[in-house]
Formats: sequence, C-alpha cells, structure tokens
Amino acid sequence: MAEVAYNRGKTRLANGSTNGATSDLRMLVIAGASLPAGWSNADLNTVADLDAVTGLDIHTERIALASLTVTQDDTNDRANLDAANVVFAAAAGVTARAVVIYDHAAGGSDSARYLICGSSTGLPQPMDGGLTIAIADWARLT
Repeated sequence: MAEVAYNRGKTRLANGSTNGATSDLRMLVIAGASLPAGWSNADLNTVADLDAVTGLDIHTERIALASLTVTQDDTNDRANLDAANVVFAAAAGVTARAVVIYDHAAGGSDSARYLICGSSTGLPQPMDGGLTIAIADWARLT
C-alpha cells in the first residue's frame, strides 16, 4: 500500500515505539479538490504537520485498523504488516485523494500522532457511497 513511508514512522517501527501488530493504528483520508504535492514529503512527522500542508484537507472520519498482523514471508524474503480492509462512511460531496496510516495512541493530540505511511493509489474516489480501502499488506519490510 505504501507509496510514501514517513521517516518518523519508519524510525518508530524500527525502534519498537510503534508495533505493527498491537499499536492503535488508524487511517485518515485526505480529501478536497486536489492533492497537494507536500502530503508525500517523507519528512512530515505528525498528523498536525500533515494538516499544516497548504491546500490539504483531512476528512473528519478516522478509522482504527483491525486484524493487525505481522508475518514472516520466507518465499518473498520479507516481513508483511497487514490489516483488514478499511471502510469509511458515505460522505456526500467528498472526494478521497489519498489515505494515511498513523499511530493514534502515540499522543493525545494530532501534534503527537505519528505518520507511518500513505498512498494515493486507486484514488481519487468520490465518497458519496462510502469508501473501502482494500489493504494487502500496508507495509512490507525487505
């Protein structure tokens, strides 16, 4: 899924501060008329940093990732971090431009909720009838 892996998220996964199987990981939607280039800057650290990108609009609904797993894949020589598909409610007039996974439990406010990864693959999509994000390994460590 990841087309951007944020540096802070990579660091937190590597040092164990964020656990791919047990942390409170959530997904948010970047909405709006367009997707600002700055959303995929790997140097962004927090949801607050993301929200401060000029022209970026974060949709209000944030969904907890369920069925988190980490598996060793000897066939492909990697570790896979997976979760169940994420389903967002219908939101008339809202267009999803990208999705971002972040560590919600890291802090009590968006300034302490650390970004992990994001993707705009398969988007934009109108959310008038809801939005389902199919996750096939939200991260792969090679």
